[in-house]
Amino acid sequence: MLLSMRHCLYALSIIAVLTLVIAVLMISDLEKQQNYIHFIGLTGLKVNEKEIEQASREVIPEPIILWWTGFTGERGAYKQCGEDRCFFTAHRRYMRHPMLKVFVFYGTDLKISDLPLPRQPHHEWAVLHEESPKNNILFSFQDMLVLFNHTCTFRRESDYAITTQHLKSQKWLLDTKYMKSTHDKNAFQKTLGLAPIIFTHSDCDPPSDRDHFVQLLMKHIPVDSYGKCLNNRRLPESLQDPIKGMEHNEFFELVSKYKFSLAMENAVCKDYITEKLWRPLVVGSVPVIFGSPDVKDMLPSDHSGVVITDFATVENLAKFLHYLNNNDSAYEEYLNWKLTGITNPILKDILSRREWSSDQEGSMDFVTNFECFICKRLHENRRRMQKGLLPLKHVANESHYGCPVPHQFDENGQVSGIHKRWMYEWSMSEKMAKAVRQLVEAGKNFTLKDLDAHLSLDL
Repeated sequence: MLLSMRHCLYALSIIAVLTLVIAVLMISDLEKQQNYIHFIGLTGLKVNEKEIEQASREVIPEPIILWWTGFTGERGAYKQCGEDRCFFTAHRRYMRHPMLKVFVFYGTDLKISDLPLPRQPHHEWAVLHEESPKNNILFSFQDMLVLFNHTCTFRRESDYAITTQHLKSQKWLLDTKYMKSTHDKNAFQKTLGLAPIIFTHSDCDPPSDRDHFVQLLMKHIPVDSYGKCLNNRRLPESLQDPIKGMEHNEFFELVSKYKFSLAMENAVCKDYITEKLWRPLVVGSVPVIFGSPDVKDMLPSDHSGVVITDFATVENLAKFLHYLNNNDSAYEEYLNWKLTGITNPILKDILSRREWSSDQEGSMDFVTNFECFICKRLHENRRRMQKGLLPLKHVANESHYGCPVPHQFDENGQVSGIHKRWMYEWSMSEKMAKAVRQLVEAGKNFTLKDLDAHLSLDL
């Protein structure tokens, strides 16, 4: 047994070394691109010094907010934000303009090899990152987040929270357009051979370990899996596109035929809630939920979803779902909210205070609202300084996004130890975040060789 343990420790050491080697090779490859990346403009064309100098002489009396990662595609325009006005652009030709105040990053597209460095004392950084850490693990750590002054994420603690980003509106949530009667759902199980539960995912083996849990659940209750993960039932040809298909009316109709829908996120982060939860709620299929530990704060009522972590074992969960599937009155208690309305005061409050909407004509989206949020902060500090007051300092922290290291399910369906597949990537990203912070705060531009050296010292 001792020999076996030594073999395991040796294998883990080899994996750690290989992970570091791969990271260094990736850094070396990116280093070759360093001279070409730093001045990339909107369309991938290099911005030359002449363009930067010309733009710097343009008369722009308002604060400039520049999307460093492109994202909006705005070449340059003034926008009115209530009583305040700012100049917004995604063109790097304005990067040295004296009125440049904030660089904005889209979190998924942020690259440590491409930062506006050296960072000037009067330059602030903002980040919009609505995706899970699977898209960019760096934001899970304090060392990365403290580099930013303005945040827009799914976390309610962020400066401009978009926790309900995938919930179009209260009216949309209460719509009964797709709802099927319990009688019809029972009939679908018999005539169409549908399982009680639907699972539709093509992003397999994510940090949340959801595929493993579904495999365990399938041992106790039938589950129809339409995606690439654990597939046992084919989607119609019209729904094969994983992006377009998920928002197709035909897909909503398909989900509505099932009594239950597995609503399992790809990462377990506080307030990270996507269309995986809202879609079944809209169509009248009871969601079986795993993701945000605080997901009950977002449910329409205390009887509108089944939360996986409320059950001691996966077998107990399956028994409860069998019970609901075989007892119409008990099942329908989870759908009554569609008729009585939202009763959860937390969700009602969030929706009542939300400034943006995605389905109301004339309403601003959350990206535009976040831009205006930054603009108003800049003007607030401008007015403070005009009155002889110190400007307010805004610095983000881990609570604005930070997600914990992924865990995995044991054979009973309980969240247990750290997910072995993801632990090294998380560890390396944490070290990377620390190194990036040290180099940025040093006030100098840095190469990827410098970053590599910091990582080697830390290891």
